[in-house]
Amino acid sequence: MQYAMRYTNDYSLTTNYREVLLLQGLPGYKNCFVCGKDNPIGLNIAFFRDQDKIKAEFIPEPKHQGFKGIVHGGILFSILDEIMGRTAIITKDVITMTVEINIKYRKKALVGEKIIFTAQMTKDLGRMIEAQAEARSQDGTLLTEAKGKFIAISKEMQREVEEYCNS
Repeated sequence: MQYAMRYTNDYSLTTNYREVLLLQGLPGYKNCFVCGKDNPIGLNIAFFRDQDKIKAEFIPEPKHQGFKGIVHGGILFSILDEIMGRTAIITKDVITMTVEINIKYRKKALVGEKIIFTAQMTKDLGRMIEAQAEARSQDGTLLTEAKGKFIAISKEMQREVEEYCNS
């Protein structure tokens, strides 16, 4: 399968220069709210493989807030959902859809401050996987953590997604 092998060279993570050299950019879906480069109202987040983990960074703007100065929980949820689902791409070379997610908001995420997301697969259940993710502030404070279950899409649907991504 070619999907997981089509990486981008768009290295936009800024956490640590040496770390960035080890990362591989993962493909996105053009109109996805979280990662879509063609979605004018999307978050436009790039995801990167770092060995068995997925990483991403995001600096929220005022348009991403719920209460004044605080990032809306739905924005954080969407990013955590996306990053956990992508763990199956790097571990099993399959695309998944979300079955369930449990999320815990630990500290408020502030508008204008970089958030660093990390995820990894925790269990391979055949067609289903379990994954966990977290969002941390730049100083390492745990903001949000999540666990989820994801199911692999059919081979036919995966081919359609791959064609869409390659067009």
